Amino acid sequence: MVRMFSLAAAALAFASPTLAKGDAAADVTADAGTPVKLVEFSGGWEVLKTSSQLRVWRSHLGYRLAVDAEGKATGCEIEDEFRRTYVNQKLCSVLMKTHTFQPARDASNAPVPGSYSNSLSYMELRAQN
Repeated sequence: MVRMFSLAAAALAFASPTLAKGDAAADVTADAGTPVKLVEFSGGWEVLKTSSQLRVWRSHLGYRLAVDAEGKATGCEIEDEFRRTYVNQKLCSVLMKTHTFQPARDASNAPVPGSYSNSLSYMELRAQN
């Protein structure tokens, strides 16, 4: 037990000060503008259907979408990617076309690119459809 404590203490002592600065910078950015806002997600059924066809057996699907200054999804990244690239690409294609966003805005209220992260629960999607 003592050894675990000393390792944790060492980890805290040697933690990078840039992590703390990064968190503070994120707060300042959030206050200076507005993040991407989800307007609509209309792809619950399509995500379920595509996942079934691809034989995806997970409880959740975590993802991040890149959103341009017009509010259109331009890129996608699946958290815990699948081994087969086409599975990631197919799910990303569905996610990108079924989300509608308001773009992020900077401090002067001008639209800027941003990103949106979410996790879908397959149980909740099944209950809704």
